Amino acid sequence: MTRLFFKIAGLLLVTNLLVILTGYLLVKWLESERIIISPQAAPQVLAEKVVKAWEDNSIDKLTRSLGEHGTLVAILNEDRKVLFTMPQLRRMLENRSQRRFFPRNTERPFRRQGNDNSLRRGPRDPRRGGPRGPRRGGLQFTQTVSSAEGDLLSVVIRSRRNLRNLMPEPAWRAPAMLAAIVLGMLLASMAISYFVVKPIRSLRKTTQSLGQHDLSARVETSVADRKDAIGELGRDFNRMALRLDDSHKSQYQLLRDISHELRSPLARIQVASLLAEQKTGESSELKRIDQETVRLDGLIESILRLTRLNDMPNLNLESLDIAPLIEQIVRDAHYEYQNTQKKIEVNIGSLPQINADLENLSSALENILRNAMYYTDDPSIVTITAQCKGAMLELCIKDQGPGVPNEDLTRLFEPFFRSDTSRNEKTGSNGVGLAITRRIIELHQGKVWATNSPEGGLAVTMQLPIKQHPH
Repeated sequence: MTRLFFKIAGLLLVTNLLVILTGYLLVKWLESERIIISPQAAPQVLAEKVVKAWEDNSIDKLTRSLGEHGTLVAILNEDRKVLFTMPQLRRMLENRSQRRFFPRNTERPFRRQGNDNSLRRGPRDPRRGGPRGPRRGGLQFTQTVSSAEGDLLSVVIRSRRNLRNLMPEPAWRAPAMLAAIVLGMLLASMAISYFVVKPIRSLRKTTQSLGQHDLSARVETSVADRKDAIGELGRDFNRMALRLDDSHKSQYQLLRDISHELRSPLARIQVASLLAEQKTGESSELKRIDQETVRLDGLIESILRLTRLNDMPNLNLESLDIAPLIEQIVRDAHYEYQNTQKKIEVNIGSLPQINADLENLSSALENILRNAMYYTDDPSIVTITAQCKGAMLELCIKDQGPGVPNEDLTRLFEPFFRSDTSRNEKTGSNGVGLAITRRIIELHQGKVWATNSPEGGLAVTMQLPIKQHPH
């Protein structure tokens, strides 16, 4: 936990430094492009704007805005003649000595060498010995600007504002500053969220895979190798998943071993029963022994098949038109239940092809349909419907039987699960058949689940991937 704290704190510090550095570089670039104006460049920029506005005959609009802001300007030529002045500066320019405004000991006081402009807070007060401006806290500048015709003009600037507020702020400046702060916070939040949320999403994805019976799912190495609380959680999760996987494999290995061991004595029992029948003749006891041995042999075969399917990483899938397969399974079911009034209604329309293992998929569909035919009421109808949902083909087989308690629906496809209902009481079903069905559908990269229909009965739905044709 401590390491995670320091990692987040360090990430926050680095992110803030990057945001500050980026903001500083951005401000410098904006200042170089004069999109925003630094305090040091403000007097010269204002002087250039004043001269340009005077040349464009738009000086009144600019001076009106400057006057409301508390900044006064005047333009003088090289001969100290006033070309333009705001009324508030006229008296000062007429009555005050030129020496108080312009540099001394120069034959042409307004001419500057290079870009060396004078920056003064106003004439000195002999009584105080310090700089004096037009108002307390005000500033006074004289900036030299070349006109469009090449004449050297001097712009006198007086303001009660400081350098940062020498000119009125543009309307977009405050929203832009707020947007920049919000953007910086968002970038910092995104960096921290990426650092924390990404491994949590990986854990969530692995948890979902494990919940869908993918016991090989493990947390990504990049998460499990972290030296913090999230990494510890990932390693604990991997250990748990490994134990579950080992337990699951041990369970099926045990079933496989027991089934193989039972086959030999079961075969001997069948032979002994046959010899006893030849010696003593038929009897109800021997018939019962034959029935139970056949049932036990079928159960062992189902267990072995389930273990083989669980050991298979994948099936040999080929392009398949599922409609003829459904028709064949329906004909077999009708033949098996020809002495009842149970019917099958098929509404599938035109279906796309899928990639499937014909033998195994046929076994899965037949198992579900035979269960539906067995448990549905007599007389009643079992319906088979199909539709495309995105990249999946969805088949639904619905009976009109007693259904299953809602709390047992999620466990219906587990091996040997028996719901305490009349559905299993009628046959003593062991549930291995539905477990085989689920494994076959999973090997087809599909899903199978059961729901109780609002009209009564159980609906088993399967989703199988549609064959994707190359573009």
